[in-house]
Formats: sequence, structure tokens, C-alpha cells
Amino acid sequence: MEIRKLEAARGWIWIKQGYQLIMRNPLLSVSSAILCVFSVFVALMLPVVGALLAVALMPIMLAGFMNICRALEENEKVSPAMILAGFKKHTSSLVALGAFLMLGMLFASTVMVTVGGASFAALMDQMHSAQDSQLLMQAIAGGDSRVSLAVLVGLTLMLALVVAWQYAPILVFFSGISPWLALRASFAGTLRNIIPYTIYSLIMQVLTMLLGILPFGLGMLLLLPLGLTSLYVSYRNIFPWLDETAPAADNDDAEPAK
Repeated sequence: MEIRKLEAARGWIWIKQGYQLIMRNPLLSVSSAILCVFSVFVALMLPVVGALLAVALMPIMLAGFMNICRALEENEKVSPAMILAGFKKHTSSLVALGAFLMLGMLFASTVMVTVGGASFAALMDQMHSAQDSQLLMQAIAGGDSRVSLAVLVGLTLMLALVVAWQYAPILVFFSGISPWLALRASFAGTLRNIIPYTIYSLIMQVLTMLLGILPFGLGMLLLLPLGLTSLYVSYRNIFPWLDETAPAADNDDAEPAK
């Protein structure tokens, strides 16, 4: 599998071309992104099986949105039903990626509790009972070394999990490769492009702060689909489809991901 190494400017171009994809069909892009998140949120609210169902839905709904992105890129006819493509293609592999995500989060949590010891476990109980996330920051600022180390280790593991997972559903859906190979490729592709990816992440954080000040959550209506479409564009630039000629990525003003 070819994994490209791109220049730093790609971080901004991913966002710009992601916005261009949205503008090809703004209503469908925004509504589909909201549907993806809403379906996972509703599943999470279900008793007993909610968490398992939500994690299983995440890669499936992500694949469906990426299917819409591909249709927008190719100027094909787009319909809302395309969001369900993950239920029809490579579904078992996508669900396996959801299971990996859950196991990864459980592993990171277990390591944090092990490293942090009794003080970290007590702090977590206080946070849950008081519903105050500031307690964690206060504990870190207070100089509790075990808590600080636990948080550092946990964040490192979660970052590694995100890096390995973020492109995996897209690779499985479009290329039909195994979940394990997709996870390895996602991890390698992100690390190989750590500079443009860092720039991309910083710009998205700035946009989050700027759009977050808009009332009634209006900023999220753009930020959510922009995050997904720019992820698709970055995927297209880093991983040429296995069944297609590698897309050119040297024209900054070209059409999205072409």
C-alpha cells in the first residue's frame, strides 16, 4: 500500500478543500454529519447495550459519510440513503474496528488507574460524584506526581489510539483491506505526515474557538461536517485508492482531493 508523505501546507489545504466539498451540497453535508453524531448519541443513551451499540455504529456511520464525500468529489448524484452504505459493505470489518476502539479505551483507562494508584481512583470518584472536571486540573496543578503521570500516560495512549483508528474505517470501506492492516496503515500514514497533520489540528482548534462563540451552537453546524470532509480529503491525499490511479495532490487550488 502506498502511503504518501506530504508537505506542511497540506494541513491547510485539507481544510480548504473540505469546505469546497461541503459547498457542493451544503444541506446534505450538514444534515448527514448531524445524523452521524445523533445516531451514535441516541445509541449511547440506550440502557445496558448503549455503549456497545454506539461504538459499533461509529465506524459504520463514518464510512457512510465518507461514501457521500466520494460522491460529492466525483460529482455523482448524492442521496441521504448513502449514509447507510456502511451497513451494506464490509460491515463486519467496520464493527471489528469499533470493538478495537472500545478495547483501546478500556486499556488506556486501566493503565491510567494502575499508574495513578489510589489517589487517581479517588480523584475519579470525586469527579463523577461532583460532576466537576476541574478537580483533575487542580490535582495536576497541586503537584500530585502520580496523578500527573497517569494523565500523561493516558493522553499518550489515547492519542496513539486516535492516530491508529482515524483512517481505518475509511480504508476498510473503500479498499476492503483487513481491520488490522487498516489500523497499521492509519498509524503509519499519520506519523509519516505528522507535520501537515499537526498544522491541520492547530487550525481546527482555532476554528473551534472562533466558531464556538456563535450562539445556539451554529458554529458546530459548520465545524462538524468540516472536520469530516477534511478528514476525507486528507485520506485521499495520503492513501491513493488501491483500485485507482493515485490522485494528484500538487495543485493547491484544484478541486477537492483531485
